[in-house]
Amino acid sequence: MRPPRPDDLVTLIEEDHREIERRFEEVEASGKSTRAEALWKLADQLVRHEVAEEAVLYPALRSVPGGDAIVRRRLEEQARAEEDLARLEKLDLHSADCDHALAKLRDEVLSHAKEEEVQAIPFLAGSRSGDDMVELGLRYTEAKLSPPNRPHPPLPYEPPPRQILRSVAALSDRVRDAVGKL
Repeated sequence: MRPPRPDDLVTLIEEDHREIERRFEEVEASGKSTRAEALWKLADQLVRHEVAEEAVLYPALRSVPGGDAIVRRRLEEQARAEEDLARLEKLDLHSADCDHALAKLRDEVLSHAKEEEVQAIPFLAGSRSGDDMVELGLRYTEAKLSPPNRPHPPLPYEPPPRQILRSVAALSDRVRDAVGKL
């Protein structure tokens, strides 16, 4: 297999995974005055990453024979993480319950990332040219620019309805944020 390029899908997803690990470390190391902001940054990064995967990685995987089963497992894992993230946002950020919920979320997310790196990404990369992976990388980067800024776990788990509802949810989030600033 060819080495990944800095702008291809493999590299971008793996970089996101490392950044998500750093975000978890920031939340865990944060104090009372910085925990809310660190958790917001983590949630934002997770949601952007998930949306981009659903828009680019998963459709590309589905185009490869046998890819549907991989996508179903990844979506199930993401759905659990979204539900846990939504629960986490309702907890007292300085409670033991929050610490436990955060540890559970971290384990789930990092396990999901490892499975992608070991199974999903090599499966896709083995079926695409380097130029295709760069094109997917560009689309992935674009998809990360406008997802919702909060998790929306009640959404259906399969695209395209999920993608449409995420767009509506993103608009709703931004309107709610703008109104809150008035």
